[in-house]
Amino acid sequence: MGYGKEAGRSAARKGLEALASFKAQQAEKGRELFRQLHESGKLGVVLFARSYMSQDSGANLGIAEKLAQLGVVPIPLDYLPLESVDPRMYSDRPYWYYEGKYIAGSRLVTEDRQLYGLAITNFGCGPNSFMLRMASDIMGGKPFGQLEVDEHAAEAGIVTRLEAFVDTIVGHARAGESKVVNPADVYRGVGVIERMDRRLVLPYMSPHAEIIGAAMRGYGLDAVVTPEADTRVLHYADKVTTGVECLPYRVTLGSYLQYYDEHNHSSDKKLAAFMAGAYGPCRLGHYAGEQLRTFQDLGIDMPMYASVSNNGYRDMQLGSRWDVLSFVQYTWKAAVAVDLLQKLVWRTRPYELESGTADALMRKYTAQICERLESRSQIKDIVAEASEAFKGIIDPSLPRRPLVGINGEIFLRSNDFSNQNLVRQCEAAGLEVIVSPMAEWMKYVARRNVEDAIRDKSLRRLIMNTVLEKVQERIERNLEVLCDGLVESDPPTKHLLHYSRQFLSSKCGSEAVLSIGSGVEWMDNPHFAGVISVMPHGCMPGGIVAAMSEKFSATYGKPWINVTYDGIMETANSTRLQNFAEIIRFCSQGDGHSASPDDLRSLSAVG
Repeated sequence: MGYGKEAGRSAARKGLEALASFKAQQAEKGRELFRQLHESGKLGVVLFARSYMSQDSGANLGIAEKLAQLGVVPIPLDYLPLESVDPRMYSDRPYWYYEGKYIAGSRLVTEDRQLYGLAITNFGCGPNSFMLRMASDIMGGKPFGQLEVDEHAAEAGIVTRLEAFVDTIVGHARAGESKVVNPADVYRGVGVIERMDRRLVLPYMSPHAEIIGAAMRGYGLDAVVTPEADTRVLHYADKVTTGVECLPYRVTLGSYLQYYDEHNHSSDKKLAAFMAGAYGPCRLGHYAGEQLRTFQDLGIDMPMYASVSNNGYRDMQLGSRWDVLSFVQYTWKAAVAVDLLQKLVWRTRPYELESGTADALMRKYTAQICERLESRSQIKDIVAEASEAFKGIIDPSLPRRPLVGINGEIFLRSNDFSNQNLVRQCEAAGLEVIVSPMAEWMKYVARRNVEDAIRDKSLRRLIMNTVLEKVQERIERNLEVLCDGLVESDPPTKHLLHYSRQFLSSKCGSEAVLSIGSGVEWMDNPHFAGVISVMPHGCMPGGIVAAMSEKFSATYGKPWINVTYDGIMETANSTRLQNFAEIIRFCSQGDGHSASPDDLRSLSAVG
């Protein structure tokens, strides 16, 4: 921008000083407003919204003005002394900035007889799908209004709902005080895995869940995996969710509830649940806490345990530190092995001599790996044997199909029920696919642990995580070579980050950085004909990828489509996949054809 470092620092200092001055004035304004409110005896309505909504009357359709006309005082959330409440009283991982504000605001609203809360949310806002439930729990029986505003919202409908809300809070205020909820009664807190006398239930995502369960059994846990999901899991989940939560949350929650309903009374042990987690930024980190709250609300005795990526999944209490490291390495080997088995399926199934052979081999060798993990035995020979078996089922007379890469949210791209058998749909349309492997995320976690150790200047953590990262890479390469070139090797994490770094920081902590990296790498690779990114409806990382993908598609002249899923068996995605495959077949005829900008734009617009 033409300015030197000192000028930039000076501008930053002045900006921070201006911000501090603004906050001081805001706090003073808030104290004055509350003094006037209590003197007048009027009711105040605190607007739970991000500033760009609550302070923009064009975006929120003049909600503050309408509330004032109805005789109540609209109050910006930031006018409350939010710093007086510790969000960790209510959650062990309040990692979103506004989450802490909503928790503090909810507590302060509950304690003041003249205050009520009104949330202004937007269609498809992922964080609000969890944050507003927390706020509602904290407020207990006190009315908490919610308005969803988007470009289709009608002013008349907003006015009607505001009138009803004001009538409700006026009636509630006349009826008397609300009880302040004890933080312990609504606390979202999840422990780490330890040896226990309960049976640990893991939700099925992909065959990787089976090998994780087997590894846990090998280290003294009685672990079981729920059956593969079908429509019944959504019947269970939809009774206790609002529909705005992301699909993986609903599928896993429904799987737990179905398993508990069908096995609790017949089991010889009490049940507990396991869910992978994180300390941000994806909603995944809040799955365990919210699902536990649902169990408690339903009176289900099923404690929840988690393991977080921020600790490299090394926070399990399975014995000594070396026991935990050994468990992580065994699980890593098995995860890579299952990744390779899946690649062998995808490489051979479109060309198999006898239909169904590839799937049968997948089941056979996955079961063998599980048996080895339970006895803590080696699995290298299984991968070598599997490679030879898969080679033998290919019909060499069939020509290779156009190759497509599938990436996106890890659960959705891996779970056949949630993505409506996306891989098989692509194969039915005449394509061959590669799906981003489970190992991709685990390697990124290892790389982030190295970066975090550098940031925190922790030499011990840096050495340990660097060594573990190198060991993981060596294990992966040693297993990949057994496939004898039948499948492609996965690139190192640094390679993917090289592709994504110019568009998104590697420290963003979400799968978006991996989807952009792998997608651009595929687009740059002449062997790939296109990219499909999958995401749950309302997924933040998926939205980032979708916003950038049209640029990548135009740059490389290949189609890149983004497909969303929300559990509804709709046909729009199938239509888009058919059009996607048609364009790829046209471009793969060998006559120098390439996808035109109009072709790519029309493909993006379908559905």
